Amino acid sequence: MYIDKKSPIPVYYQLKSNILSKIKGQEYTEDNLIPSERELGELLGISRMTVRQALNQLVAEGVLYREKGKGTFVAKQKIVQKNIMSFSETVKLRGLVPSTEILYFCKNTENQKIREILDVEANECLYHLKRLRLANQKPIGIEEVFLPERYFHEFEKHDFTSSLYTLIREDYLYIINHIDSTIQSEKPSKEEKTLLKLSANIPVLRISGISYSSLGVKLFYQNDVYRSDEYTYNIRIFMDSDT
Repeated sequence: MYIDKKSPIPVYYQLKSNILSKIKGQEYTEDNLIPSERELGELLGISRMTVRQALNQLVAEGVLYREKGKGTFVAKQKIVQKNIMSFSETVKLRGLVPSTEILYFCKNTENQKIREILDVEANECLYHLKRLRLANQKPIGIEEVFLPERYFHEFEKHDFTSSLYTLIREDYLYIINHIDSTIQSEKPSKEEKTLLKLSANIPVLRISGISYSSLGVKLFYQNDVYRSDEYTYNIRIFMDSDT
């Protein structure tokens, strides 16, 4: 660890960044006891109050946790999705390795409910893709997506083991402008519980919605399920200027 006392960056923030770097680099791993306030203060030549400020912020952010009489430990790091970003990109930002298992793929003219959602005619085909998404080989989520053939010609010829957003952007030249989503916590189905290797009483986050192009075209409908103990979804809400 290094603290530059001549830097305009506050000392507590430098310490906070140092600790985050050690966690990302896996020098400090899950449930590891980190050095005490006194040890960090002596090591870096800074006050315990400054150390406490950095640690308090990391505890408040869920990065660290304290146990009375024992010390401060590294908390379990959840995968946090903040913006329109693929699972693969989100996982890589956490320093983990994403992977995919294809559970189901077909092209058909069934599923009236999805057709109505995507404004697809009765004789038009939909691609139906279901995948298990993993981080460091641990099941994190199940992603199910429905795409109209009219926008994704010969979709079956592509590799579905990597980022779907990247495939859509690079091979079909669609830019996803926004997503209308519904997020809810619920009990997993028997299949979901098995695929995600969930123990009893762990709920899942179900995120379903329509992805729109920059021209307002309904590109696809997605119904995803993620482990609530491994995945967090951050949302920024704006106030309507007319309200």
